[in-house]
Amino acid sequence: MKGNINWQVQKLYHESGIKQIGQSKHEVKESIRKSINGQSRAATWHAMGKGLGIYSIRTADAYRDVWRQLGTYVKETFQVKDLEKLTGEHVEAFLKTKIQKNIAHSTLSNYAAALEKLESALNGYAKVHGTGNTYAFAENIVSARSMAKESLEKFTGSRAYERPEEIVKSLRSQDHRLVARIQLESGARVNECNHLTQEALRGLTKDPVTGETKGVLYVEKGKGGKSGEKYLSQETYQELKEKIRTTAEGRFCFEYRNYIRDLKKATDRTHQKYHASHGLRWNFAQRRFRESQEHGSCYTQALLHVSQELFHERGDITEHYLK
Repeated sequence: MKGNINWQVQKLYHESGIKQIGQSKHEVKESIRKSINGQSRAATWHAMGKGLGIYSIRTADAYRDVWRQLGTYVKETFQVKDLEKLTGEHVEAFLKTKIQKNIAHSTLSNYAAALEKLESALNGYAKVHGTGNTYAFAENIVSARSMAKESLEKFTGSRAYERPEEIVKSLRSQDHRLVARIQLESGARVNECNHLTQEALRGLTKDPVTGETKGVLYVEKGKGGKSGEKYLSQETYQELKEKIRTTAEGRFCFEYRNYIRDLKKATDRTHQKYHASHGLRWNFAQRRFRESQEHGSCYTQALLHVSQELFHERGDITEHYLK
């Protein structure tokens, strides 16, 4: 493949079939599960990874950045300028350089996921263009993961912010403050707060835990295709309602990168460790768990309730947020 690394990455992304922006990841997963029904859990997950494309712009940006880093690395280290000539050994060597820099274990996992998807993209590109090339990075990625497991420290602490309300107040943009309050009050993922329309507002109701009057925000499709209700304070609900009503498009939208940049600066101004927007979700989970227990739920019931509001399937996943 000719062209600079950035051009090659873009060509792979757009011509391999890996780009599935706007498609339903949940529906594809269900289709794959049905086609391999009866196989082991490990085989199912392996097939799932091979069969899925890239469904979000944010993931696409992150993965392509890793692909570009790999391309630059192999060009400088192995004098390989063509991404179609990548091998598993190149991928493994690249990951091991990252491990040697003592990056976080979670960061290494993100790199590995991006390179697993690169394998799929290269194989898809080869099929589309009839090159006859095949790519298999799995064993090399497993080898690098094993090295990472031994040498990189996993994060075991809490990502909840110490004083989240101060961070919200310190955000420079009014829209960003609204997004942060939605996350903090409802546990919504950041993408679940974007492109909200009047249809997402379902009026006022009694909070099923506290009995307070809350505004209902309905998420049509969260992660994993899950839908459900989120509960907001009346103040936040009314502000969101007014924001949607007064926009020309009839929807509340914000630029993700600008929001994250503002959030990072707000944590700096309030002298708190930055845990991205997901930290606000941790704060919600811890507060909601306490509320559930204070209003009569036992430990297991509280775990299950919070898990459902986080759009997880199992109650024990909530324990991850309670550290």
